[in-house]
Amino acid sequence: MKYKLLATDMDGTLLQNDKKISSRNLNALESASKKGIEIVIATGRSYSTLKKYTNLFSFDCYLITNNGSIIRNKGHDVEKSVCLEPEATREIIKVLINEKVYFHSSDAENIYIQSYKARFSEAKRFLKHEYTNPVTLYKSLILKMIFDKNLKKINFHEFADQNISINTFFILSEQEGVLSKIKEQLNQIKGVAVTSSSSNNLEALSDKASKGTALSYVGEKLQIQKKEMIAIGDQLNDLSMIQSSGLGVAMANADKKVLEKADWVTKSNEDHGVAYVIEQLL
Repeated sequence: MKYKLLATDMDGTLLQNDKKISSRNLNALESASKKGIEIVIATGRSYSTLKKYTNLFSFDCYLITNNGSIIRNKGHDVEKSVCLEPEATREIIKVLINEKVYFHSSDAENIYIQSYKARFSEAKRFLKHEYTNPVTLYKSLILKMIFDKNLKKINFHEFADQNISINTFFILSEQEGVLSKIKEQLNQIKGVAVTSSSSNNLEALSDKASKGTALSYVGEKLQIQKKEMIAIGDQLNDLSMIQSSGLGVAMANADKKVLEKADWVTKSNEDHGVAYVIEQLL
């Protein structure tokens, strides 16, 4: 089979544990692109957190962000956006405020937070692998809080009544029981799908959106058939695109359910698993 498209997740897949793209992975993507392979980035991340990575690419590519609810073309303009219905957004906010967990919501441009203190703590946990020096870490966090124009502090009680279009909610808790309880409640809300990109989080979005449906859309735009696609991922939010591709690839570090559903298993994200796929198959 001659594959024409490679879709890759970011965290736990293309990115190593320090949240960086290895030179081997980057060189492999660039080599594949030069050979005519379409590269697609498919992530739960919002666009604002992707820019520093896409700036490294020498090629243009489609971006599937917010777990498939936003698709950006090769110029990174929004081509398709699937938002939650206003009533669903209101119900989600009620549940999350009542459960007193950290959460933020995102649209095509902004990330909406409850408080800078909560965001600081969450960002510190997320970035500690990238910045091993505490001074550098705290300096980076403070700069992000002050200068990130895409970060908006809002009152979610008022926000829920403004009918603002939201693509995704990200919910974080280290308590598995809390997440299970929240997931059960969110699954009862009409039009809402719940997925996860890690054992300590949940992500809520429209049930009309997923990485799989987004990848199918991109394939149609590029006139590439399902059997000509490879999709690589490691978490539950990657399952839909792994199953929507001709060859679904799981990272060696993938969730057990992903490993069971994948057609092929590559090396881990620490061992340049994306590059290994390209070197072996493309």
